[in-house]
Amino acid sequence: MKKKYWYFNIFTLSFTLLFILFSICSCEKQNIDFGSNFIDNSITNLILVDTSTAEISTVYVDSFVSSNTNTILAGKYKDNQFGIVASQSFVQIGIPASTYDIPNGSVFDSLEVILKMNKSYYGDTLSPYKISIHQLKLPITYPANQYSFYNTNSREYTSPELGSNQLLIKPASSDTIAIKLSSSLGQDLFNKLQIKDPAVQTIEQFISYFKGLAIVGDINNNLMMGFKDSLTMRLHYHKPSVFEENAIIDFGINEANYQFNNISTDRTGTAIADLGPANKQLLSTNTQNTGYDQYISGALVKIRFPYLQNLYQLPNFIKIIKAELVVKPVQNSFSGFYQLPPLLRLSATDQTNQLGTDLTIASSTIPSVQYGNLYIDNLYGTETAYTYDITSYLQAQIATSLENKNGLLILPPNASSIFNRILIANGAISNNKTQVKIYYASVK
Repeated sequence: MKKKYWYFNIFTLSFTLLFILFSICSCEKQNIDFGSNFIDNSITNLILVDTSTAEISTVYVDSFVSSNTNTILAGKYKDNQFGIVASQSFVQIGIPASTYDIPNGSVFDSLEVILKMNKSYYGDTLSPYKISIHQLKLPITYPANQYSFYNTNSREYTSPELGSNQLLIKPASSDTIAIKLSSSLGQDLFNKLQIKDPAVQTIEQFISYFKGLAIVGDINNNLMMGFKDSLTMRLHYHKPSVFEENAIIDFGINEANYQFNNISTDRTGTAIADLGPANKQLLSTNTQNTGYDQYISGALVKIRFPYLQNLYQLPNFIKIIKAELVVKPVQNSFSGFYQLPPLLRLSATDQTNQLGTDLTIASSTIPSVQYGNLYIDNLYGTETAYTYDITSYLQAQIATSLENKNGLLILPPNASSIFNRILIANGAISNNKTQVKIYYASVK
């Protein structure tokens, strides 16, 4: 543990002396406002403890809500660090939103599903991506004692597929994908619409007839695609006329709550292969000195400060004045399509490892959630980091019991619909270690 000392009279504290302080601590990226009345003594020491004693581990995420996320996820990819991740999506289709009248003599043309990309993707966009549509065997209903759907929920669907499409994806595109469905299904639906069959007149009757759809990525894909939840099932037909008159009837998603993603992970062969219901927390010292963070695949990094109480043993310790957490990703672990999450928040937790309150920065108006202020070191890569003010958190934690298992979980704000991941280095990785910097006051 290294210590650097500066001595000052708090009643004559000046910006010049603060500048000298920050010059000495050349690794500091932000100005620190210590205030002028943090202790009662007129002569104090302000000490920086530049330490790497944070405990980093990977904790298991059992399940999370995956319904009403505004995102349809379909695909599969392999990540050597996190394993094989796959997703399929289930939607409930509603009756047409607008009125329609199909004249006698009209002819059915085709039925298709239209998906609009939401510019999110993860994996290899240079290989063909195949997506297929299946019909559900049963209507979508909540499982017992649930009022949302989770990533572990699924629905049986028919085989073979109703239709599929294979194409090359343009990265970050907002284009649409059209998937032509079974002609026999389309003709049957068209017939019912034309005669205004009771099965297509109310949403209850329609769901009984048309159970819903499953959007499934091919097992040979190495790409996960995100689509907007504005899926459209479009029926094409043409009316009798001297000049052929084309017409469409659109069906959309009935309820956002009844659209959800099933996400599964196979970690075989990875450093976190043992992570699961039987092993819900793995210390980074047992996983290549690395914490693994990808909420959507069931892995989160937890950071603890088990040696915080040792500050009380330092000479004349009074209180923590400022604390900063610098989270550094493992060097060379983010490149290609393994991009870092642009935003990462810190959620307070305890021994149960459940998400708690996000850490915020108090402002003059309302507190705002901290997202890390990601800095990318494009030259050497060693200074790439997320930085957080954890002053208030550590001030509260140092006053708790010696046995507390509290800590901070790291995750993106849109955790259930983003695949960007991060590998976080612990103190054993000297040139890339995650750091805790604590400024504390002591009496001279």
